[in-house]
Amino acid sequence: MRPSLSVLALGILLTLALCQPFQFQEHVLLQFLGLDKAPSPLKFQSVPYILRKIFQDQEAAATTGVFQDLCYVKQLGVRGNVLRLLPDQGFFLYSKKLSQASSCLQKQLYFNLSAIKEKEELTMVQLGLDLGPNTYYNLGPELELALSLLEEPHVGGEGEGGGSSLPKMGKMLALQSVPWPQGVLYFNLLHVAKDWNNNSKKNLGLFLEILVKGHRDTEVNFQPEDTCARLRHLLHASLLVVTLNPEQCHPSPRKRRSAIPVPKASCKNLCHRHQLFINFRDLGWHKWIIAPRGFMANYCHGECPFSLTTSLNSSNYAFMQALMSAAHPDVPHAVCIPTRLSPISMLYHDNDDNVILRHYEDMVVDECGCG
Repeated sequence: MRPSLSVLALGILLTLALCQPFQFQEHVLLQFLGLDKAPSPLKFQSVPYILRKIFQDQEAAATTGVFQDLCYVKQLGVRGNVLRLLPDQGFFLYSKKLSQASSCLQKQLYFNLSAIKEKEELTMVQLGLDLGPNTYYNLGPELELALSLLEEPHVGGEGEGGGSSLPKMGKMLALQSVPWPQGVLYFNLLHVAKDWNNNSKKNLGLFLEILVKGHRDTEVNFQPEDTCARLRHLLHASLLVVTLNPEQCHPSPRKRRSAIPVPKASCKNLCHRHQLFINFRDLGWHKWIIAPRGFMANYCHGECPFSLTTSLNSSNYAFMQALMSAAHPDVPHAVCIPTRLSPISMLYHDNDDNVILRHYEDMVVDECGCG
């Protein structure tokens, strides 16, 4: 029987930690992490609050021993084991002539979904438009926001005074009036992203337009140009993408039978768990892994003598194998293997400088036995 990919990855990590040759193994492990090569970010991006909160909650649950399904994002209410926050790679289209009823801000939004693997299922795609910090003390004008799909690639110059025509817009996704400052507005783009993911040629981006409708305080004499300049400076768009990889998410394992206590006699050579801390800095991976700095992976080692097979957290099969090995020397002895493993969560940069939160099953050895 072939070992699972997660167990293979753990074995490779142990090989790396024990300073064994690892060029090929490192490549295999990076593939397991969903990376073609080790990322080399130019600078560390700030970790979005939602990803940091989910990671901290998972760490706290693991520390206290609380059961956690790492393939369910409780904070978002969706299934998933990979969370990506994709930055906007689009650009502004400026208009020199602004009036109170004219377009204040036009921007083409674009998010690169190429990092999503074929086996990953989209479960949540949420566009976040941050219009600046919300406040009750400095009320601004009322805004009208329009969000549409793009049907054709934008052709022409970009930036101030580009003078290019507007891109061809398709289906309107949202049209709403909002007070400003507003904070963050959220839009569900799951169906749109699924369409993009099925056919990357359809991902031409989004068109965002914001108009200034007028100040809520009629006694205030405000300048639309100042409001628009502030909006351009404060606007920040990002796409939160949650995916589920069925191959890396399995049903909760069945409850194992209780192991018979191991005799307290001298048993240093018997099968048991040994502590081993994997330090990402020692592997040179601290340049792209944000958190944790490492983890206690542990490993199994020791003898499985026939006389103590039932005392070493072994399966019924391992006991029968030990029995057969005693009668027939050509039957191999039972070996010391992990019998219970637990997952870890990792925050890291991918090769496109996106911040990723990903959960990996079977990365920490909790118990060992003979099998």
